[in-house]
Amino acid sequence: ELPECLPHIAAGLGGGSQCHGNDDEISQDHGWGPMIMVWMLTDDYDRFFEPIKNVFTKLPKQFMGYRTEWWALDLDEFMKMQTGCLSPPKSAIGWLHIPEDYLFEVINRPVFYDGPGEAAKRFKAFECYYPEDAWKQRLGACIGWLWSWGVKYHRRAERRGDQITAAYSWSWFATYAMKLGFLLNRRYAPYHKWLYREFCRLPKIAHEVAPLIKAGYSARSKRDRQATKIMDIYVHELNRMGFKAEEMTPEFCASLAYTEGMDLYMLLPSIRKTIQCEEIQNLNPYLEIVMPSSRPTYTWVQP
Repeated sequence: ELPECLPHIAAGLGGGSQCHGNDDEISQDHGWGPMIMVWMLTDDYDRFFEPIKNVFTKLPKQFMGYRTEWWALDLDEFMKMQTGCLSPPKSAIGWLHIPEDYLFEVINRPVFYDGPGEAAKRFKAFECYYPEDAWKQRLGACIGWLWSWGVKYHRRAERRGDQITAAYSWSWFATYAMKLGFLLNRRYAPYHKWLYREFCRLPKIAHEVAPLIKAGYSARSKRDRQATKIMDIYVHELNRMGFKAEEMTPEFCASLAYTEGMDLYMLLPSIRKTIQCEEIQNLNPYLEIVMPSSRPTYTWVQP
């Protein structure tokens, strides 16, 4: 009905797990079914939004029993909503303002038609991955949290016989084991719902770590062995990549309540020493994501 708008629009899937092939019939409670999103540059959006909206009102509200969804959006506004910026940040710390699962989502936006050729280019631009200093900040933070949950918190809970807290700590340990795997594969991790499924698809490390994570969930206690094996796998991989652990002074050793997994933990300061950006060097070592001064994405609406 609107052939004149075709050179000015792009169309594809705007969101949801179907964008990356993970949705299934169990997920029919939200955004499941036929949908299409139309993106336009700002000037074209001002010209064509109302005519396209009028066409959408004529489309079926259901198809084969499933609810349909039709959207028309300004491409710039869509990018701001998804990432807080129109294109990949120029500064390394700018990347740390974008939640990782948002980056995973934005590069997995199927575009079926792209008249201006702009939408697919915008989404694909974020595939360039983190700058080195941003990657090292997140790498060090995940190492720190992996060690904390797997040694400090989990082992204390097991030694107390507190199996509820031990299981809870194992879940966090497993989360950071997977997030660290994504970083070493230089792939963005999805949000928790698909974290394990996507982790198992990684080309390296996952085939060794995933069975150990699963074994830890099957065990009611004594997960220490699996945790140690997982940490050893990551130490080996990080050493292979050229990272070496800092040496521990006698004073530092004397201050430790736990010495397990220190080969992994002492890689954190070693990695941080190689960060060039002073602004990132000054961040808390355990900080993965930095809240921006303004809140450009809806991530920051919730704590």
